[in-house]
Amino acid sequence: MNRILKARIIEHFGSQFDFAHALGIHEAMVSKIVRNRLRLSEEERRRWARVLKDDPDRLFPAEA
Repeated sequence: MNRILKARIIEHFGSQFDFAHALGIHEAMVSKIVRNRLRLSEEERRRWARVLKDDPDRLFPAEA
């Protein structure tokens, strides 16, 4: 599980559902990313990091 990503989502949005809504995607996709069952493209990693006001390499360290 990507605890850093999950913590930032909760810190900024309160829930994965609200974060997913802000991105215009389904909550299940956020869950799969947080649980490392799905990977994002580099462009999507940057977009998620921008929305969460963080560095993509910090949020997705195994994919850096």
